[in-house]
Amino acid sequence: MAHPIRIIIYVCVADIPGNPQRRHITLGDAVCRDLLSRKFHATLHPAVYDHVHIPADFDSVLPLKRWFIFDLNVRQALSYNDVTRLPHLVYFASRQGDEWMFIQRDRSLEKAKSRAASFAWGGHLEQKLVSEMRKQSARLPNTHDAS
Repeated sequence: MAHPIRIIIYVCVADIPGNPQRRHITLGDAVCRDLLSRKFHATLHPAVYDHVHIPADFDSVLPLKRWFIFDLNVRQALSYNDVTRLPHLVYFASRQGDEWMFIQRDRSLEKAKSRAASFAWGGHLEQKLVSEMRKQSARLPNTHDAS
């Protein structure tokens, strides 16, 4: 079972290929594929999901640099103190042709961690939606035959 982790990526939004409205998904796919060797699970699911906190101007055509905060392996809401105790990683990202380059920036870790701490683990609204999904699934009758 993968452990919860917060990965913070600093990137020029114009470097993210594809539809500007899907840049957070494109970047999430690259982060999970290249750094964790797994898929990005952006679809909300009661058991576990991944969430990205999307910065302002993420869809700009200008070469703006922004921080994207990825909450990975979200299983439940966490308090501020719990989030600060999670592993955090910080990367600067850029593209070299068709390839992503992720450079880990340990020097930026404490500052980025401090700034990211105000973001609700897994997304505030998303946590509410997942909680409701869990309640709904608990109300469903068991359809498995016991015989």
